[in-house]
Amino acid sequence: MTARTAALVGLALLILAALGDSLYAPGTKVLGIAGGDMGQQFLPWREFGFGELAKGNLALWNPHIFAGAPYFGGMQSALLYPVNWLFMVLPLPLAVNWSIAINLWLLGAFTFLWASRRGLHPFAAFVSGALVVFCAPTFLRVFAGHLTNLSTMAWVPLEFVAVDEWLARRSRTWCLLGMLAVAMQIFGGHPQYVYFAAIAVGIYASTRLVESSRGRLAALTGVVGILAGGALLASVQLLAGMQATEETVRGLPLSAAFAASFSFPPENLLTLLAPDFFGDLMGHTYWGRWYPWEASAFVGVVGLALAAYGMSVAHVAGKRALLVTLAAALILALGDYTPLFALLYRWVPLFDRFRGTGKFMFPAALILVLFAGYGLDRILRERVVARRALLAGGAAVAALLIGATAVLLADWTPVMRAIQATGQTALAAAGYERPALVAASQSFAALGLFIASLTLAAGVLLAFWVRREARAALVLGALAVAEVFVFARLHRPTFDSAQVAVPELRGYLAAHPGDYRILNLEAPNDAMSLRAFDAWGYDPGVTRRYAELIAWTEGEDPKAATQYVTFHRFSPLLTMVRVKYVVVREGGMTQIVPGAALPLGRLELVSTYQVRVHRKGILSAMGEESFDPQKEVILEQQPDPAPVAGQTQGRARIVREGTDFMDIEADLANPAILLITDAWADGWRAVPLEGSGQLHYKLVPADYALRGVALGRGHHHLRIEYAPPLFYFGALLSALAWPAWIGALLLARRKEGDARG
Repeated sequence: MTARTAALVGLALLILAALGDSLYAPGTKVLGIAGGDMGQQFLPWREFGFGELAKGNLALWNPHIFAGAPYFGGMQSALLYPVNWLFMVLPLPLAVNWSIAINLWLLGAFTFLWASRRGLHPFAAFVSGALVVFCAPTFLRVFAGHLTNLSTMAWVPLEFVAVDEWLARRSRTWCLLGMLAVAMQIFGGHPQYVYFAAIAVGIYASTRLVESSRGRLAALTGVVGILAGGALLASVQLLAGMQATEETVRGLPLSAAFAASFSFPPENLLTLLAPDFFGDLMGHTYWGRWYPWEASAFVGVVGLALAAYGMSVAHVAGKRALLVTLAAALILALGDYTPLFALLYRWVPLFDRFRGTGKFMFPAALILVLFAGYGLDRILRERVVARRALLAGGAAVAALLIGATAVLLADWTPVMRAIQATGQTALAAAGYERPALVAASQSFAALGLFIASLTLAAGVLLAFWVRREARAALVLGALAVAEVFVFARLHRPTFDSAQVAVPELRGYLAAHPGDYRILNLEAPNDAMSLRAFDAWGYDPGVTRRYAELIAWTEGEDPKAATQYVTFHRFSPLLTMVRVKYVVVREGGMTQIVPGAALPLGRLELVSTYQVRVHRKGILSAMGEESFDPQKEVILEQQPDPAPVAGQTQGRARIVREGTDFMDIEADLANPAILLITDAWADGWRAVPLEGSGQLHYKLVPADYALRGVALGRGHHHLRIEYAPPLFYFGALLSALAWPAWIGALLLARRKEGDARG
């Protein structure tokens, strides 16, 4: 077995050991915390999307939440990401767990490849790969159930490899593989990590280009080609996502305060030494700012020490660029806690569309573990550690012991109150006033620093012992891996996926069939698993018009609408979006409360209308006491043909439908507006079918966020379909790009093989 094969197998075995029986035992256990994004979002999303894909339907639209919303274009559907095709062949829980395992292995394998291509000893490269898999910026995404984060993160090191190989050797093969990495990131479903990775790689490549003395234009062309080529390969997903995003709440710049949320708190740099200094959500309450998965930087104390050693002794190509990128990623991660954030928010394109700059801690961790590999590589090759490094390590051990003692002796109440006063904590204010919690938090923080001191002391002793026994370097690397492995294993909860969808609700809906929506305030995405329909959801992909309408019905400013709404008024206008039951959970019991009025039907024929142009005017008209959505509709342009008032308009029915279309037949005695009580989006259109008495139909926004189409007198047979133009254009581009990419890769491999021969 070659060293490379042994390293890749070793990474696989470590991941198998960390994830345990969740990968091979049948059942319903899923990795992640109960109540996190896994159960709230990704389980229902994967069940719906890949259930449809298994039937041959690439679902562009999701009818189950938000009265309908883009699905494929929502990016996090990740229907075209190859690893996710497991969801079509494995039971849902196993598919989730195996997709996590495979993405972790890919991340470790590509990091190993990056380190190996840079000339590191195979064992040192293996340690780098293992450290990045089990460090906090990666593994706590498993804890939180962030499937798309992991899918996108896995390919970032391959981007760095491609840039290195292109700059060093002008390798067309690696340039093409870099395109593949970018495309897989886009397909992986987390646009923010794609964007942040592009920034990190861009800083790295730019710094290397500045250092270069020749061929800068050609080098720049290749780097740009990696990003542009990857975008072209994934254009079917990217363009559909761009069109869908423009219509969602993320289509406009986020408010500065919202964009600044989940910045990496400066005090949480302590997590480089003690990952659970502020609690861990497992054995002790987390009392720090934001959440641990957004605010922990732990790569292991020994790993950090090796990284510091690597930075001081390694003399390698691109070292300055790595250090610049590391510093930039750390500063960017701090986000709103630095003055730089405001400038980036204002001037850098797309920077105002995302929140959570703490995610920059991942590329920072990736570079740290590479330097850790360099530090271990130097020790393995020279079989000695510089005396000054040993002295610095000993001083660090003493500093950690002093720090642990200081924490124990300090008055901890003001410390916790200072954190609570930021208003950026999930723990209720009362928790910071509980003496027992304060005392336990103080002891837990001190214990973390004490464990760090012991672990580092062991590392320093092993480094010292290398002078006498070369194999101590192997033990030192193993200690670095063991430290983060234990951390990961202790932060690997599971929950029962069978309990995500409320059993009482499933039975109730089965006993009360009908074409209506519910408002499930606890878990709205459950509607996707239950094949029900919810008026709200859990995702940033809600269409902006619909979010504004719902926010307005709850007395909020529609201009500030996000995916978050607190329902307390339950406006009568919810009947307009077919809400029949409200589902709440109080005292551990699920309660299903009927609405105050009967909801509208899926199709309504309305003969009275008003034309209002702007949002304010439309919502004002809908707020009038005289407004009855069953009898009147608010349009934004004159309908053609115009309705004629009459008591009996006719009838309309759905004769066939899928996720992205509905076929309707209608017979009308007089012209009317066909109101469809589903969410409006630009991608929806109306087309006549055979036998229809009307040659042209125009689908328009009705009641601001719903759909309407003017029907004339007579028989109608039409299809309402979701057909976003950019999806089809992107599909064409991808269909042309992939064969070209494959041909270019084969040609590049052949030419480079001939050159070597």
